[in-house]
Amino acid sequence: MRKRVVMFRTASVMLMAANILAIFLPTGLPAQTAADCQYDPASPSLDHARQNFKALNYNCAELEVNDFLRIDTLSYEEKANAHVLMAAIYYAKLKDSKEKRQKVVEQFAKAFRSYTDWSGDLDIKSTEFISMMEQAKELVDMEVKKPDVPDIDTMAAIPKLEGEGKPWYTQWWAIGLGVGVVVGAVVLLGGGDEGAPDTALDDFPQPPAKGNAESGKQGK
Repeated sequence: MRKRVVMFRTASVMLMAANILAIFLPTGLPAQTAADCQYDPASPSLDHARQNFKALNYNCAELEVNDFLRIDTLSYEEKANAHVLMAAIYYAKLKDSKEKRQKVVEQFAKAFRSYTDWSGDLDIKSTEFISMMEQAKELVDMEVKKPDVPDIDTMAAIPKLEGEGKPWYTQWWAIGLGVGVVVGAVVLLGGGDEGAPDTALDDFPQPPAKGNAESGKQGK
């Protein structure tokens, strides 16, 4: 009887310990590093990362894809394939639906920005996952259709010439040219000097009358 009681207590303690480990151990484990994963950080492989993904080792798959994307010599299609795999990793790994959708759509968008005509195979075939891919595709298509308008910083850095950006009729050279044209037109229409306004000053002495001038000549 005593042996049964001891065995029952032992089994109860082991069961409680197992429950405690199941609850607290995952949160207490340190994050996985490249050293914990079976791949060479200096030579990451997308196929190897996909193997980790299919083995449900999402953390190692994510680390290897990140290292793969750091390679400078990747083609556009290779970058797109890496981002699509990362989208699948986030879809399978993340539990929060809002964070999941945000990160998955972001990775799909990066894939289509790298290679617009991407049409490879998906590692996840769910309707929700495919809808996220289509949403990202629509976002990238809208970006492509936007007009090429310089941003504010670029426009501020371009030096402006004096008078640039003002209407032509407010610039000094246009005003002077317009006045000259008007004066010339008045002269031509008025027949030269005939009818021109009297511009003599009031203090200037008037010339003698014609009769006085002749009598003066005769007296000499």
